[in-house]
Amino acid sequence: MPELGVIIAGDFALATGADRHLPFLTRELAASTGGAARVAWAWLVPADPVAIAAALHEAWLRPQLVACFGGLGEGSDDHVRAALAALQAGRIEVGLAPHVASAADGVVSAGNIACFSGHPDRAHPRFRDWWRAQAGTRDAVAEAVTETLPWPLPESALRQAARSTVARAHPQVRQHIGAAADGAPRLVFTAGSRGKAQAARKALQRLLAGGS
Repeated sequence: MPELGVIIAGDFALATGADRHLPFLTRELAASTGGAARVAWAWLVPADPVAIAAALHEAWLRPQLVACFGGLGEGSDDHVRAALAALQAGRIEVGLAPHVASAADGVVSAGNIACFSGHPDRAHPRFRDWWRAQAGTRDAVAEAVTETLPWPLPESALRQAARSTVARAHPQVRQHIGAAADGAPRLVFTAGSRGKAQAARKALQRLLAGGS
């Protein structure tokens, strides 16, 4: 079943208990997939830069596509852009490749997260267009099948280039750095089937073997 993670950033929903995003999302997901999609989880996050950064970082580790509403305007409490920039810079500092990012038509995206305005009249039409454009990606990550590789940090230039090559060749497979049970870093491949995840892992191993 296709799933969506949701972050609602800002103090309004927390202070009032009123939110227009979740009711819209449940209706939209049901309508767009005939009832086959659902909201997997939803976090209400205060208008605090540390809290928003922590939520975005955690969302990057989740297998679902994630929609973030709020914190994206020009006000003093709009922290999403700054948090994403700081998190991306932090990845580079520790030798990780930044997540693929874009900003267009009122949508700011990085990795599996797409960020929208907190104003429903502006955000909901843009979400609808974005969600319907993600059909292939939704199918790829719906089952959250994973493959892993030991992955030393910081990443070398060779390893970063190899990961980018595999990401272009296998766009339905998401990569992220995680930790094994013993705390050692692992590169995790997430896909909609074991075959897709294995194909990406093996392609990366071949590239690394040829470049060593």
